[in-house]
Amino acid sequence: MNKNILYIRVLLVIVSLAVVLTFINRSPRHSHTDAWLPSSFNPVGSGSMAFYQTLQDLNWPVERWREPLSRLSNYGTGNVLVIARAKAGSRVSFSDQETNLLEAWVKKGNTLLLLGALDEWDDTRVLLEKIGFDLPKKTDTVSDFLQPFSRDLGPTIQAQPAGDSQVTGTLVLPHASPLPLTFPSDTHVLWQQQGRPFIIDVPLGTGHVICGSSAQLLSNATLKQGDNLSIVLNLLKPAGQMPNRIFFEESHHGYSAVYALARLLGHPGIGFAGMLALLGALAFLGSSLVRFGPVIPLHRETGRSTLEFIDSIADLYLRADLRNDTMKYLFTETHQRILHRLNLPPTASHELIASRLQQTNPQLPQWKKLAQRFDSPDYVEGLPPTGWLRVARELIEIKSAMA
Repeated sequence: MNKNILYIRVLLVIVSLAVVLTFINRSPRHSHTDAWLPSSFNPVGSGSMAFYQTLQDLNWPVERWREPLSRLSNYGTGNVLVIARAKAGSRVSFSDQETNLLEAWVKKGNTLLLLGALDEWDDTRVLLEKIGFDLPKKTDTVSDFLQPFSRDLGPTIQAQPAGDSQVTGTLVLPHASPLPLTFPSDTHVLWQQQGRPFIIDVPLGTGHVICGSSAQLLSNATLKQGDNLSIVLNLLKPAGQMPNRIFFEESHHGYSAVYALARLLGHPGIGFAGMLALLGALAFLGSSLVRFGPVIPLHRETGRSTLEFIDSIADLYLRADLRNDTMKYLFTETHQRILHRLNLPPTASHELIASRLQQTNPQLPQWKKLAQRFDSPDYVEGLPPTGWLRVARELIEIKSAMA
């Protein structure tokens, strides 16, 4: 194969992969199959689409956040970001850089609402430790692939308001476990059951981090139970005032507004590999110039015209058609001569003709294998020049013997 053609094919494959990586996951999609996903785009299962639409109907300043977390600072202070983490994990984990961004964003005077199994996943454990939690070491040795199937979802509990809270009612928390007891000293317990905290408020700088032990607190099926809706609306107003904006974090649920190629190129490993590739290319080009001197272009002969190329291709097709017609005529003449010589009916099978020829002319080529090639209209398709010449020679030999 021409090396230039091979290089062009490799380049086309690379460009195709780049296009796919660029546009995959570009637009949000409703999730009807991943019922475990606690996303505002998910209308079933653990999704929170009903709550999101309820806030819209109540004219609350609610938006879906599908941008990088570094852009949160563009919206000032007095905002709320909702992050839900299911027992089964998430599509995209929080990086260390994003954790630092969230911590700095809250300290400026914003509120972070964290819901779900926060102490069971490495990325959210790092976030809790930055807030001030003293978490015990993980003892779960089950692989991440099997963890969603090995975790106990826990019971559904009814929590009561703690301390001198002015909020009353029944809070239903499905699949909830008590939050770690080693939270910061200035933490306010908001909802508890038998002295075990399930929702807490941790001051951080001039902002707040509200932690809840169940990601399904906002789910489509749970929000209508008890007094959950009014209680959650109160949680979204930590200072008793309507926030400037309420963001539902959706990027880590797989609904990102950022090109996948941009996330790929932003990965440190990809950046390091690109740097090594660039250094290797520079070293190769530099050594080539030193050893062989500058590149001198090769002056080729004048190329052929397009019409001449088309004419040559048409001639090849014409020769192929003539070859097929010639072979078909030769086979038909040989077959009729065999039937006449052996006194066989026109409907005689290849097996019968082959057995008679074997008896009368054992030195001739095998008729059955030769004749079966012509049972299909494309009887010479794929035969190289030496192949169809051999077939023609065998037919002529049998035809001559039947004279």
